[in-house]
Amino acid sequence: MICLSDARLLASRGDSRYSWTVDFAARRAKARDEMLPLLDKAAGIKAAVIDLKERLKRLKKEKADEKKIKALEVDIREREKSARDLEAGAAAIDAAAFDLKAVNPNAVASVDARTPTQIIASIETQGQIVVQALGRLKALLVTLE
Repeated sequence: MICLSDARLLASRGDSRYSWTVDFAARRAKARDEMLPLLDKAAGIKAAVIDLKERLKRLKKEKADEKKIKALEVDIREREKSARDLEAGAAAIDAAAFDLKAVNPNAVASVDARTPTQIIASIETQGQIVVQALGRLKALLVTLE
């Protein structure tokens, strides 16, 4: 937990290899910029769906051809799904802006470049060190008893 004095110190020291800050205002602004085209497109689709639903009401009232009515109903459902998908995409972008995963962007990645044979040899060496240490401990216990 960071208290106010820690936060002031962090602000004066800046990011390091072991600590970093997150600018939520910038993340939120970027997310809004990415969300806006999706939400605008979804709103356009919803407006078109309203017009299609009015047309569907008229066709049903006029007892139009059942094929036309079914085709219009399918078109409405597909457009509504498309609008929901766009809104879900915008919501995912918005949620990602507040993602607090503890992933240090300043971390130095270390890669073990040893071959499997080298790893097995290292394990064997470490095993011998453990056996020797256990032998010394047993010897000490014998002298203490």
